[in-house]
Amino acid sequence: MGRGPANPEIKAKVLEYLAKVDKAKSRDVAVAIGEKKSDVDDAVKELTAEDLVEYLYITTTFICLKGKVKTPNS
Repeated sequence: MGRGPANPEIKAKVLEYLAKVDKAKSRDVAVAIGEKKSDVDDAVKELTAEDLVEYLYITTTFICLKGKVKTPNS
């Protein structure tokens, strides 16, 4: 059974936090904004679908605002 749409307030907090950093792990975002990691993960999934956030795979997985971090392939 699906969890439903992500909380818009959490999505806004994630975007605000990612604007302040180059990249972050979901766990670190959750701690920084005081939300559960599962809720942050849901928000990130939606923000990725909305093309506002992207996943980076640099030895481990990070998230960042779309286009903020340049990778060797971009």
